[in-house]
Amino acid sequence: MLVDLLIPIVAIVCAVGLPIIMIIILGVQAQRGRHAERLAMIEKGFILEEPEKKANRYPALRNGIVMIGLALGFIIGLFVDPYISEKSGYVSLAIPVFSILFGGIGFVIYFFFSRRMQEKENKD
Repeated sequence: MLVDLLIPIVAIVCAVGLPIIMIIILGVQAQRGRHAERLAMIEKGFILEEPEKKANRYPALRNGIVMIGLALGFIIGLFVDPYISEKSGYVSLAIPVFSILFGGIGFVIYFFFSRRMQEKENKD
């Protein structure tokens, strides 16, 4: 009885826990590698400069476009779902698929808008 319950618990813990542990291990190794590389460059006398990080100047624009895309995807998914579910075996899959699709389209639209705005700023 206990063994029957233990098998699914171990399977879930391994399926969720192992990828998380691997990501953490790879992240720590990458950080240590960068640190060792920087120390070696400092010992050889190289002056290290931090690369300039560009901050996102339009977070409200990005969030607004993505939220509009998600809402449109949800609405379209609601209309399309009855037709897809009846003909195929996919039950209620249209709503999340269209939400993700239109959210991604929102990110692409944001990319082009922000790039165009940055080009205008660089010209000025």
